[in-house]
Amino acid sequence: MSSRSGLTIMRVCFIIFLLGVLVELCDGGITSGYVRGSNLPDDMPLDSDVFTIPPGPNTPQQVHVTQGNHEGNGVIISWVTPVRPGSNTVRYWYENAQSKKQADATINTYRFFNYTSGYIHHCNIDNLEVRLFKNF
Repeated sequence: MSSRSGLTIMRVCFIIFLLGVLVELCDGGITSGYVRGSNLPDDMPLDSDVFTIPPGPNTPQQVHVTQGNHEGNGVIISWVTPVRPGSNTVRYWYENAQSKKQADATINTYRFFNYTSGYIHHCNIDNLEVRLFKNF
């Protein structure tokens, strides 16, 4: 064995030793006293009706509505169409309003190895009227 390979082995051993010492010295502590209960309900069965594909050849699936900005007067509406891009227009209006507004969505897909996603639509709607209800 040459002195160079012996030196390399010694360095590797020293690094492993150092990592072992660091692991022993580190203590992440406890972040919370919460422990998940053992009396949890069973998972939703895979044959539940909520997992059925909606009828129609290109019906929107996986529809999500999320908060669209920090002020709370916007939403993001997202949905997936499986076969081809669907309509990218979202129509919306105020309750009892005569005129209707519309917003256009962007459409994307992605690929990973042999997987290709459906057509993912994202529509941002801003400047919505915020109504605060004091009495329900």
